[in-house]
Amino acid sequence: MSIGALRRASWQIKLAAAAKLAAVALWAAAAALAQVNVLTANYDNNRTNSNLHETRLSPQTVNPATFGKIGTFAVDGQIYAQPLYVSGVQIAGAGQRNVVYIATMHNSVYAMDADAPQNTQPLWMKNLGRPILSAVFNFTDILPEVGILSTPVIDPSQNVIYVVSDTLENQAPVFRLHALSLSDGSEQMNGPVVITASVPGTGEGSDGQGVLNLNPMFHLQRPGLALANGAVYVSFGSHADMGVWHGWLIGYDASNLQRQIQVFNTTPNRGGGSIWQGGRAPAIDAGGDIYIVTGNGDYDGVTAFGESLLRLSAPSQGQTTSLTNRGWFTPEDWAVLNDADSDFGSTGAILVPGSDLLLAGSKAGVLYVVPRGSMAYGQVDPGAAQAVQVNQWGMFDLALWKNHKGAVVYLTEPETAVKAFQMTNGQLESTPSSQFSVSGSFYTALAVSADGGRDGTGLVWVARGANDLNQVPGSLHALDASDLSNELWNSNMNADRDGLGRFAKFAAPTVANGRVYAPTFSNAVVIYGLLDSDPQDGPAPKVSAVMSGASFVGRAVAPGEVVAIFGANLGVSSFTQQQMDAGANVGTSLAGTQVLFDGVTAPLLYVSATQVGAVVPFEILGPTTQLQVVYNGQTSDTFTVPVVSAAPSLFSIDGNGGGVGVFNPDGTENSDSNPTSSGSIVTFYATGGGQTTPPSVNGAVTNEFPYPIPLLPVTVLIDGQEAEVLRAGAAPGMVAGILLVSARVPDALSGNYLQVVLKVGSRPSPNTLWLNVQ
Repeated sequence: MSIGALRRASWQIKLAAAAKLAAVALWAAAAALAQVNVLTANYDNNRTNSNLHETRLSPQTVNPATFGKIGTFAVDGQIYAQPLYVSGVQIAGAGQRNVVYIATMHNSVYAMDADAPQNTQPLWMKNLGRPILSAVFNFTDILPEVGILSTPVIDPSQNVIYVVSDTLENQAPVFRLHALSLSDGSEQMNGPVVITASVPGTGEGSDGQGVLNLNPMFHLQRPGLALANGAVYVSFGSHADMGVWHGWLIGYDASNLQRQIQVFNTTPNRGGGSIWQGGRAPAIDAGGDIYIVTGNGDYDGVTAFGESLLRLSAPSQGQTTSLTNRGWFTPEDWAVLNDADSDFGSTGAILVPGSDLLLAGSKAGVLYVVPRGSMAYGQVDPGAAQAVQVNQWGMFDLALWKNHKGAVVYLTEPETAVKAFQMTNGQLESTPSSQFSVSGSFYTALAVSADGGRDGTGLVWVARGANDLNQVPGSLHALDASDLSNELWNSNMNADRDGLGRFAKFAAPTVANGRVYAPTFSNAVVIYGLLDSDPQDGPAPKVSAVMSGASFVGRAVAPGEVVAIFGANLGVSSFTQQQMDAGANVGTSLAGTQVLFDGVTAPLLYVSATQVGAVVPFEILGPTTQLQVVYNGQTSDTFTVPVVSAAPSLFSIDGNGGGVGVFNPDGTENSDSNPTSSGSIVTFYATGGGQTTPPSVNGAVTNEFPYPIPLLPVTVLIDGQEAEVLRAGAAPGMVAGILLVSARVPDALSGNYLQVVLKVGSRPSPNTLWLNVQ
């Protein structure tokens, strides 16, 4: 929840209503067709982001009358990884099932029954350890926690899914590679293994004795995993180019994870060169060669390969040796890209099927067409590659459809349009053949579905976020792949039925066997498909997690705390804002939803299908509380939540859990361009302070003195230094449970992005805000 939402109640989407129309016969006729598996990021090793075996969904069947949301599967964290699909899995105790595998940032893997889209119970679930709070890294590109960030990869012949977790141990991040059974989630292949790596080198962060080690503190495992040459490949880059980082590609024996067989570093004697690729996995050709594209970093064409496209050759299966750099392409203006943070590595690579060509794009908006064959003999002459300025700036995802006319490339210009570019005779046309406006959306995720290359069967699926709204609500769009200006359906056309939830950055939807599995940051995968003509009562609510409504982390709640309840079928699809009751208090019933803590109704701040904002009643003292959600007369199973005396968390401006959220003495937002000075008084908002004196009233809006203050002592730390607290009590004009805190910046303190931490009693906030002091 954001400060803006609390103060202005401005985030509200209009509800729409429509009836379901018939599509049962069409679904039944298609159900007998062969199942399609999606086993890896971006659908295949070419990384085309396309499923060309889709016969049920087409421009003729996808429209508001016949297509929409058919289920929501709630999980315990945000989803950055693309959902994967495997047919015919033998599930322990459940027989053969078609399964969707979902990985979360809470370090959990779920197996979902693909044939029961309204079932909210997993076939199995495995947690791989407590994730790392983003505050540990002091960056806000990813909030509120870092767990499983990359898309796993599946080997159905071995019945395993490979996944990388990130946990905090002894105050340091630890990456582990796991091989989990598809049947029950048990560890396989002698896993897990702690991921470590070293190469000879004198580059940034080396040990002074000619060895460079992988430092987990400064690296993120963002690109999808890859399988080739009997190995599972794990790639690493930086987090927001902070600290000392390099690009790493590490191979482990897929049948024995204890055996590391290959390591490659992009800049062993220099610095930088992240492999991040907007989350896309390395591309792999039929011979097993691996293609990566690096980001900001040094380049010398000898051992330093920042801002470069690399072709890496693996040894024969089972051998232990370094990967060989067979050839590379580096744009002539690599130094300009570097200086402008215009990473060449923002999209990764696509191998164009049936050709020798490769595509890779940069943040500078240039799409390169590179002949792969020329990369087998060292450096590619820049003149041998075609460079097309397709965007003014920014490129983070690509999709490709090889149809009867040739290859069509789909990409997005941030806040402008989704564009289609035709390839003719191996050359990319310089102007788009069609486009679709996406104003107000900085990031998008793309996928293509079609029945092979048949004309009139192609769809481009676009997941986009409304960046001008708090928490970035998302929408899913279906466009005619032959003419992007022809929008066939989107999830806002019938928002009450089809609403998506929060947009998941860089996470592509998975289209498989007539359904679309859309990951979200609302702790859920939303499932779309052809609609049933026989409307029935919706399934009962399902609670999957209860977290702080400010930080979106935490396992325990406190009296009076604003909390976010995640799950499925919790309320109407469209986000609905709080309403006041007859006594001018925040109401305990909203759009058919109620929340009960030990039978006591809680004030509701907002409701949606996958997320509800509530205030824990002040009389709930613990040590546990039994939570239930009631929606349209149906009640969820009881969800047990620990209760503590205080659980402080800080509200941020954009409502994503951290970063900007401190106000200067003049009331303006503190930022690096609008700092404050040492000795000044700054303010911020929080929740989770626990019981108060005088006692607070559930749902009451704070308007009169004396303003309630926490019973427990309040401490503010700025950059680790204790600050004088001038005020810490109920926020005027806001619901009871929200605190306004004023503190004086310690004398002589200066710097940018200083961490602000709130403690109530002995408990510190799990998230932090940034403070800039000149």
